[in-house]
Amino acid sequence: MKEIKLKIECQSCQGTGVYQGMAERDGAAVICHTCKGTGCQDYTFRYNDFEGRIKKRGVERVYLSGYGYCISPKPITLSNGTFVDFPNEGVSYGDFLKGNMPKHIKQMGCPMMADQGACHNKKGFVDNCGKLNGSYLSYIPSCKHGNKMECWDRFEKEAAHD
Repeated sequence: MKEIKLKIECQSCQGTGVYQGMAERDGAAVICHTCKGTGCQDYTFRYNDFEGRIKKRGVERVYLSGYGYCISPKPITLSNGTFVDFPNEGVSYGDFLKGNMPKHIKQMGCPMMADQGACHNKKGFVDNCGKLNGSYLSYIPSCKHGNKMECWDRFEKEAAHD
């Protein structure tokens, strides 16, 4: 284990040495409890040099995400009746260690649940989600459209044009 000792700007007071919260009014401030008024903190960063990915014991399969569900390498049926064949989703741990990455488990969630950032980067994608839902979509799991595969097709077609 290596370490580097650093003197950094105090993260509590942003280097000012003083704190103003809801109890400090009309120009009053108190001494920052973290840095004791110095504006700086001594910080020790501990690390190991990266020598390659370390193998984790007990892992059988690797998935891109759990999409808010508990996941297992065994097949399951979700509470909504959707069957998920986990042994054929994701990648084996051995394949992952060789550099293969898993893909989204499409029946677990729509593109917005899987990668909202990518959806927002596709012009008009999120607006179309609102139209398919029947109104502005403020809470993704409440979408009334319900056809995840149609949404995945739309997502992938738009990805091909990016």
